[in-house]
Amino acid sequence: MSEYLAYIKYEGKLVKDGYLDARKSAEILIGIDEIIRFYLFQENKDSAKLDIDIPIRVQKGSWMAILPPDLTLWIVTAIGAGITAYGATALNTIAKNDFKDVTSKDIAKKIVKGIKWTIEIIKHIKKKKVKQFPDSKIELREGIQMVGIPNEKGELLFVPIEYLELYTKVPEKLLDKLTKQIEEERELEIDFNEQFKGDLDDTGEPAKISYGQKQLFYEEKEDDEILFPELKHGMYVELEGHLTRGNEKTNTLGFEYQNHILTCIPYEGSIRSEKQTLFSNCTIKGYVDRLSKDGTFKEKRPIIRYMEIENNDEEKPSLFG
Repeated sequence: MSEYLAYIKYEGKLVKDGYLDARKSAEILIGIDEIIRFYLFQENKDSAKLDIDIPIRVQKGSWMAILPPDLTLWIVTAIGAGITAYGATALNTIAKNDFKDVTSKDIAKKIVKGIKWTIEIIKHIKKKKVKQFPDSKIELREGIQMVGIPNEKGELLFVPIEYLELYTKVPEKLLDKLTKQIEEERELEIDFNEQFKGDLDDTGEPAKISYGQKQLFYEEKEDDEILFPELKHGMYVELEGHLTRGNEKTNTLGFEYQNHILTCIPYEGSIRSEKQTLFSNCTIKGYVDRLSKDGTFKEKRPIIRYMEIENNDEEKPSLFG
């Protein structure tokens, strides 16, 4: 792609030939997808349903994911991939630039600025999540309302108020898949292409995370495994198990599958129609959903949005009628 809006790249000796292994590359791209969905979700909830294609540029000395200059390009890609009816509303909304009366290019730039400011805030205060800043200082700079937030040394970082508000909404693990791949000789950098730099509400510099700063963003955990990784988001499945509970208030069922309880939600309608299959051995048929309310993926535990439940305990007709 000759023209691009911004990049998310890894540099250093570990990518001196421009490569990351397939598993790391895939995890990074999923992480970028989650981040984009989160920031899109802040503008329009339906936008999280879109399929997003992220181009990659590999060159000597770096591995780089490229963000197109306009969300329209992502929309066209979604159309080409055969977007489902589930995402049609979101597609039409974005296509009409119905994001609080701003253009899709503005939204694309806001995503990048949101990521950059989040990184700079975490580096400044050395915390992934802070909800309130009681000792902050507010200033108006060139028409932009800025909030000066102090760190442990009393130093102020001035952040546009809209990006500080976004930071307070960011899930703690949103950047995990990107920062997990940082090593002593592989650093992360995010910034705009040269022709798109210069906005007054931008950080003004590339957002970089070194190996020494990795611990601020990512913490290794023993229970970092995904439950049933073979059940991919959007996959059609037919799973055999046992219905253990029903909750009409949340319109959910509990489904015991391979010694784990999965939450199941009807694709449409109410669980009341499943009273005959409750507490039975059954086959549940539907689609895997790993998308959370904030637009990121619930990778660790899938939800099943079912269309049909087949009772496997029903008495079968005798051979002799």
